[in-house]
Amino acid sequence: MSNAPVLDPINVVGDAGATSEYEQKHAPDLEVAREGGSVMVRVRVGRMTSHPNLPDHHIEWIALSVGGSVIARAELSAVVAAPDVTWRVELDPGTPLRATASCNLHGLWAADTLA
Repeated sequence: MSNAPVLDPINVVGDAGATSEYEQKHAPDLEVAREGGSVMVRVRVGRMTSHPNLPDHHIEWIALSVGGSVIARAELSAVVAAPDVTWRVELDPGTPLRATASCNLHGLWAADTLA
């Protein structure tokens, strides 16, 4: 288990090109794809470096927000559920999105993108 501290109330990686292994394990990664009038939003935690999925260290949930309001949330189980979720949402192009993930040991992590 890592002894890395929780950095802030919500940790946001500023430079995706210069992330530590600790940040890579925890920061949500968003992929957005337009399909007609809908947007498919995929959120993964630990895309580049796997996050542990153990009873004592795991991602508890992932949420998707627009304008500070949660529009989707997935509750995850340790060991059974991988931190990888996809939602189909109806959003205008350019709408700001935020994915937030909760690690039971290292707190909240967020990433932003546009629809």
